[in-house]
Amino acid sequence: MSFRTLDDLLPTVNFASRATAMPGADWGVRLIPDCQLVYVVSGQAELTVGRHTYDIRAGECVYYDSEIPHRLLSVGTTDYYSVHFVWRQTSSLPVHPGHSIQYLDRQFLDGEPRYPEIEIPPYGEVTFPTKLTISGLEPILTKLVKEYELEQPGYTGILRALMLQALSIIFRQLLDKDSTHKSYGRIDPAIQAMQEQPGKNWAVSELAAMCGYHPIHFAKLFKEEIGLLPKHYIIGERIKRAKRALLQGEKVEAISERLGFTSIHYFSHQFKKLTGLTPTEFRMHGRPPN
Repeated sequence: MSFRTLDDLLPTVNFASRATAMPGADWGVRLIPDCQLVYVVSGQAELTVGRHTYDIRAGECVYYDSEIPHRLLSVGTTDYYSVHFVWRQTSSLPVHPGHSIQYLDRQFLDGEPRYPEIEIPPYGEVTFPTKLTISGLEPILTKLVKEYELEQPGYTGILRALMLQALSIIFRQLLDKDSTHKSYGRIDPAIQAMQEQPGKNWAVSELAAMCGYHPIHFAKLFKEEIGLLPKHYIIGERIKRAKRALLQGEKVEAISERLGFTSIHYFSHQFKKLTGLTPTEFRMHGRPPN
């Protein structure tokens, strides 16, 4: 995949529909040229990807990648959304996948699913699983289908924006679920301290002492738990607060000093590194129109 972060995504929707499948309707075994997201509104379906089989019930969705042998089966009368898309593509013009779908014998139903991973600072990598339950998708999928079917002026750009919104919602909820189940208990005192005082010049030895570890072991443990070194985590926390302060009208110099940056130049460098914009550019882009 040619992307690393959410900001790298440039999705193109190739097909979007809402349909009702009768019991026993069978798609597969097949290969598709793009990726597909199937959301079940009511009823039940079954997806087999390689050697893995997933039951899909109302409110659940499945994702599978291009060129992966799979079979989708409607177990009962099933109302569902289907979206074919590409994660990143310069053109937003849909290319219908139907002409490039390959149908295979069942003996070729083999292999492993692929799980896209996106880096979301400061949380680390988030994996997009095959089966997932995400709230709030249905209204977005409804708009997607409408835009795709009506093809009104500018629809390709709206399709891209809606798909980006859907993917962002999915990754946010995956991140929330991951955070709910993941315990950072061993380094919680350090995380809490950095969140409460992001402007302090924290030494690794000081943070390590809070958790009862040698600094070298603490830094290794922190990287394993969070996916970042402590110094990168604290910068991420500072930039979060800097963005809010900029939109509230606080001066760049004051923000830089309050959040513990050694200079305005260093603050601007770190801000642009994480957001793609300078503090001034961010303030201009984020300010509501007059």
